[in-house]
Amino acid sequence: MNAATRPRTRGPLRPPELAAAAVFGALTAVLSVVAGLIPVGIAQVLVALPVAFLAITGRVRTVIAATTAAGVVALIAGGPFAVAAVVLLASIGTLVGFAQRRWGRSAVFVIFACSVPMGVAVAAAVVGLLVVFEQTRILLLEALVNTMRGVLTTFEAAGSDPELSRVVNETIDFLVTYWWLWIGSAVVLGVVGTALLAFGVFASVARRSTWPRQQAGWPERTTEREPGPLPVKLNSVSYRYPNATVDALCAVDLTITEGEFVAVVGANGSGKSTLARILAGLDPTSGFVDRPGPVGLGAPDGTVLVFQHPEAQVLGRTVGEDLRWGTSSDIDIDALLVRVGLEGMTDRATEDLSGGQQQRLALAAALARSPKLLIADEITAMVDADSRTALIGLLGEIAAGGTTVVLITHLDDETARADRVVHLERGRIVGPSAPTPRREAIPAAPPAQWLPALELREVTHTYAARTPWAHTALRNVSLTVGRGEGVLVVGANGSGKTTLAWTIAGLLRPTSGTCTVHDTPTANVRGEVGLVFQQARLQLQRPTVAREISEVAGLDRTDHRYVAAVLKRVGLSVDLAVRPIDQLSGGEMRRVAIAAQLSRAPRVLVLDEPLAGLDTAGRHELISILVYLRTVEHVTIIVISHDLHGMEEVCSRTVVLEDGTVVDDGTKAVA
Repeated sequence: MNAATRPRTRGPLRPPELAAAAVFGALTAVLSVVAGLIPVGIAQVLVALPVAFLAITGRVRTVIAATTAAGVVALIAGGPFAVAAVVLLASIGTLVGFAQRRWGRSAVFVIFACSVPMGVAVAAAVVGLLVVFEQTRILLLEALVNTMRGVLTTFEAAGSDPELSRVVNETIDFLVTYWWLWIGSAVVLGVVGTALLAFGVFASVARRSTWPRQQAGWPERTTEREPGPLPVKLNSVSYRYPNATVDALCAVDLTITEGEFVAVVGANGSGKSTLARILAGLDPTSGFVDRPGPVGLGAPDGTVLVFQHPEAQVLGRTVGEDLRWGTSSDIDIDALLVRVGLEGMTDRATEDLSGGQQQRLALAAALARSPKLLIADEITAMVDADSRTALIGLLGEIAAGGTTVVLITHLDDETARADRVVHLERGRIVGPSAPTPRREAIPAAPPAQWLPALELREVTHTYAARTPWAHTALRNVSLTVGRGEGVLVVGANGSGKTTLAWTIAGLLRPTSGTCTVHDTPTANVRGEVGLVFQQARLQLQRPTVAREISEVAGLDRTDHRYVAAVLKRVGLSVDLAVRPIDQLSGGEMRRVAIAAQLSRAPRVLVLDEPLAGLDTAGRHELISILVYLRTVEHVTIIVISHDLHGMEEVCSRTVVLEDGTVVDDGTKAVA
């Protein structure tokens, strides 16, 4: 489908259009500010390019939204004249984009024909303003005359021909007398020249870009059939990620009908998340997926996907605003929040929510769309035991109400409510039950020789302090942890556990009090404290596993032998070293993050929900690693977790947090 035959879209801006308008509007604003600092005419042309790219694919109202956003920023940065410049250059960009979209190579003639009247209109506006604002015109002409006479004086002092003086003086008289003519002509030529130059640059860039060819990629709600995601039948479906050597899914046959509760289980890397993406609309590499209609991802009565990492789905500034995003105005927000255990949090800032609370908010936002198919990918990984039970119960109720639920999980006890369980192993569906890896006994960690390593004294941390949105997450926390000691920090969602972890790691400075490692504030040390985030993907910043581990370790180049040794420590295959980060499962991302932190040989290692997303074998391997670090290398281990199973082998002491306060520091139990 080309631009000329693409069906017209009516109605308000859709989410992809809003996102594109925001991004291209921001880029236009930035370029306009930069262009104002560069005394080169071609710099102004660059301001028109983002809008041209938007115009070649989008509707007029999308372009207007982007221009408005850029104009607001320009008003703040440069005042009314900057706004006028942005509007003019955005108009040129709109002309260039629409002309290229409609006429292709012949667009140059259309641009010339349209830019001439545009230039005349702008020239008339400029001349009219100079007539009205006489003093401004006088100052402008005086500056021009003084400059020309200053140059003439210099030439006369150098002995120039008297004829030159006569010509210059006549020119000055002409410019002063017929100022409206030459200023208007200059504006017309400037607009036409800018439009033609912008088209030349844009056409050259567009030929090397895939953006203009993606104009049919935005879903057209008005021409698409109603969502029909169920029943869905997968026939010999396989999927292989780009540059991978093996299939993530291989010859999968699966049928899911309306009202089912299906649990999908398997080890890390078995293909569970890939299967979830196929059900959510990802096209398979081979095989085919049969549905009665479109998958309707995010649409009412369609499909919703709740990810392992809820922060990727939280869009609003407040909880209520997030639930209203992209939904109808008549949803019952209070009822939704009660349903997911976030009662009374409508006005709560989303940035103040704990990981578990964000996960429940993401589920509430999914339910707001009344989906026919709900895919929950490890949604219980970041919540406490009570919340986990409540969420699984809620999924069961949703399925009983007629919505099909597909739950991706590692935990066998979460499959009890499911109508059936699908077991994946190396991308294939295996028998009704996958074998459980044999667990060898791990000796309990012996008591560490007690030497103080980490000390918190009266630590308080308040987010957005001294503002109406202030929220205190920690209150007067005092805690001393010895060298080689293992401490488990527990508490309900929102009790302050993650804030405590970030404070210990030095990512947050206490609002009051001190947090020190070996008598130095943690915020002032580098490499002494390692932290593995609750959402591991947030700290994996390099494109591949090998580069992530090598660069975190401080190596000048990628050392594949070193990377292989580090991966082996956390139970990962050496083949994973060349894998792109975004192709890892949630459990694999977590273990790569742990491996990267271990490469720095930290004295204190803080792990926020380390067992989330790990299968049975992965949990056993990680616990073995942590026990070794404590008992042999005397690394201080601090674990923040809702999942307590196996933690007694790592941690000899449990600290309980409640509403940001330590209610039990575990010292009595140790004694």
